[in-house]
Amino acid sequence: MNNKHLLVVLLLLSVGSGVQAASCDEDQSKAQQVEQRLDLLARLLDDSEPLRRAREEGNVDALAKIEQAGQSMVDARAALKDGCVADASALSSSGLKLATTAFRKSPKVSQEQARVAYEAALQQSMSFLLSLESQPEELRGVSAEDLVGIERQIERAESVAINGNFVQAVSLLAPVNDRLQRRLASILNNRTLYYEKNFATQADEYAYYKEQYEGYLLLLATGQKQASYSARNRVATLLDNAASLSGEADQSAVAEAWDDAIATMQEAVGLCEQALRATGYTY
Repeated sequence: MNNKHLLVVLLLLSVGSGVQAASCDEDQSKAQQVEQRLDLLARLLDDSEPLRRAREEGNVDALAKIEQAGQSMVDARAALKDGCVADASALSSSGLKLATTAFRKSPKVSQEQARVAYEAALQQSMSFLLSLESQPEELRGVSAEDLVGIERQIERAESVAINGNFVQAVSLLAPVNDRLQRRLASILNNRTLYYEKNFATQADEYAYYKEQYEGYLLLLATGQKQASYSARNRVATLLDNAASLSGEADQSAVAEAWDDAIATMQEAVGLCEQALRATGYTY
């Protein structure tokens, strides 16, 4: 590039820079108002209760918006430093909106709501663990040491819940349920779940199959794939029949007619297995 061309480029860059600076030569009277807005946003993103709650819950959507809000705050401060008050004002407003939206995605729950959520998560953990432990060792895909670790994690969650920290207890159970559910889904995709266990009484045996039935319903409720349109009626029929059989089994159990109760509940479990396969169950 010769000197003449270089001079032209430098002149163009100088003009461009001057235009940009001129565009930010604005009325600074609202700068303090923008600063106050940014200070508020900084406090929200520093250590506010909603932010702590989003982190404790591992709320991915909320945390993503919080990160965007933080970037808006950084960009707004840079714009304000350059004298671009209008840009800084728009960026600070956007950051506050993002933060507010994020905190709405992680609302404060009542103690009762947290307790209900914990009990549901614990039921999932126990049902899934029971189903997995009943499988032959070579099919589980989880070592004995890992199963011990899972049981200890459940115990930790129960200890935390005893002290009323239900939200933390749910967060402790979340990875347990995720792993157990994935393993059961993998086994289901390849074969019918296998059950073999020794029971002290017939009442225990009935309770075991009842737990299996409820575990299947949980798997269906939390699966990410719905049955195809052509299979939906079949799935609905299977589950309706399973529910009827479960009701009959409960009545037999109340009457302590354990042979009938166990056989009927086993039928209900079998229908649930068929329903899971018909959905093309995935997690």
